[in-house]
Amino acid sequence: MNTTPQTDWPAHAAAPNTHARVSELVQKYVPQPQGKTASDVPCGAGSFSAHLATAGMKVTAIDVAAVEPFLHNPSQRVLADVNAGLPLADASQDLLVTIEGIEHLENPSFFLRECARVTKPGGCIILSTPNVDSLRSRRTLYTKGFHRYFHPVAPGEKTSGHLLPIDMVFFRGAAARAGLEIVEVAVNRIGDWWLLRAVKNLLRPWFTAQLPPEMQGEIPYFGEVIIYVLRHKTA
Repeated sequence: MNTTPQTDWPAHAAAPNTHARVSELVQKYVPQPQGKTASDVPCGAGSFSAHLATAGMKVTAIDVAAVEPFLHNPSQRVLADVNAGLPLADASQDLLVTIEGIEHLENPSFFLRECARVTKPGGCIILSTPNVDSLRSRRTLYTKGFHRYFHPVAPGEKTSGHLLPIDMVFFRGAAARAGLEIVEVAVNRIGDWWLLRAVKNLLRPWFTAQLPPEMQGEIPYFGEVIIYVLRHKTA
């Protein structure tokens, strides 16, 4: 992975409204954040790390390369390639936030096992990734041959350093094998107008007929980004 310092990275590199939705989920699942330990990986310019610190959390910001200007305390930033593992102690984090990072990694299943390893029993993991199960992404796959946000920019290279699209069936299996349970699924925003949304909902049974019955009502057809809230199954 590229470890060259970056100076042109935006403060909010995630899709629109993703930080706001993740913040809402943090407030819901960590209602008393004061003094809790939290990690933000990948942290980018540190804007969400700073947000967590403002709420009173002890934040470790992790990324493969330094982004400048950095909006959080630089002394709390750790540079590491998480393909090799998270640079955190076992069961040390009350909260782990990973905003649009897993699709950049070589082994998403290993990353989820690392998230489980470093999170305390009863701790919370909030993870977002491009929503490749949306009808918009499916349309792009059908018409262009690749999922939305995963278009090729060179032989062997996809946009924004993306590697692997993370679909809901794969994610559920990988999370379960890591000892994690999904407690909520959300999206960053629903931007389609109501009539189109109604038509898409009418198509839902047809699009989900081949899925396991427990998943047929859960596929999020809207939103550029899907957001998972996870906890240890044993907690």
